[in-house]
Amino acid sequence: MIFLYTKDKVARITLRLNEAQFKFVKSNADILGVSPSEFLRMVVNATMSTSESLLKQAITTQGGNGRENDKAYFDHLV
Repeated sequence: MIFLYTKDKVARITLRLNEAQFKFVKSNADILGVSPSEFLRMVVNATMSTSESLLKQAITTQGGNGRENDKAYFDHLV
């Protein structure tokens, strides 16, 4: 029996997918050997990481000439 650590998962979401979307999620979850829920968490985490990287890159390419509030926002992502 597998016990999943769920204490950090405090928010719940209900999601309706069309057949093609569900097949995509299910087949990728099966390939990775995880549940559809865990696969979607992986997708969310990857998207969060990408967004954070893009934000850092955008701030860096400003050459540090951004507004002070923009810099503070970068350091305190929510």
